[in-house]
Amino acid sequence: MPEVPNISSFQTYDPQAMNVFGRSTLGKNDFLNLLVTQLRYQNPMEPLKDSDFVAQLAQFSSLEQLENINTGLSYASELDYMLSQTIANTMATTIIGKEVVAEGNTIYHMSGSDDNLHFKLSGAAQNIEIQVYNQSGGLVRTINSDDLDEGMNSISWDGKDDGGTNVAEGEYTFSVTATDTEGESVNVETRVVGIIDSVRYENGMGYLMIGGQKISMSDIIQINLADTSGDDSGQDDDYDDG
Repeated sequence: MPEVPNISSFQTYDPQAMNVFGRSTLGKNDFLNLLVTQLRYQNPMEPLKDSDFVAQLAQFSSLEQLENINTGLSYASELDYMLSQTIANTMATTIIGKEVVAEGNTIYHMSGSDDNLHFKLSGAAQNIEIQVYNQSGGLVRTINSDDLDEGMNSISWDGKDDGGTNVAEGEYTFSVTATDTEGESVNVETRVVGIIDSVRYENGMGYLMIGGQKISMSDIIQINLADTSGDDSGQDDDYDDG
């Protein structure tokens, strides 16, 4: 009687089993396909032991539970994000007409108007230099000042370049450097300060508008009652953003 070859010596390919290779991760369906394929092509002379089969089923069950937990956590994270965005957007409308202090160094210059460039000094400064840049990153104006105290300060910019020509309306950025009486550098943090006149929504996000300048809610440091003193240069005594 001719010897029947061991079935395990044949090369067999299952499309459902083979299409899982080449992936960086396997899902529960892939795991199940591999398990079924293993049972289909097992050696009938040496079938899979019950203990091994039970262990593989336990692995499949654990994988399914982990995948379900991961899906639940992802869904919960999405809900938390949507809830936080809804709260932030709702709060944004309640501070229209209020004055805010926010992190940032961008201003929106309106034609014919002066702009106040706000910054916070970590200590008293003897020499202060402010540089204003256009949207292309080109330097348009350098302003020098002296003898400013620690804390919030602001310098007025008349909207002109170094040649005395009025600049175009639009967004500008500014940087501030400062040194003390001994020539040592003083740490400076730029700020955006202004009265919120409207709220703009873009892609589900609410932004506060100061003139034409867009402020993110996450950048706000402090909310104040509108300042009507009219003193917009030098030391800002009313601000204390920590």
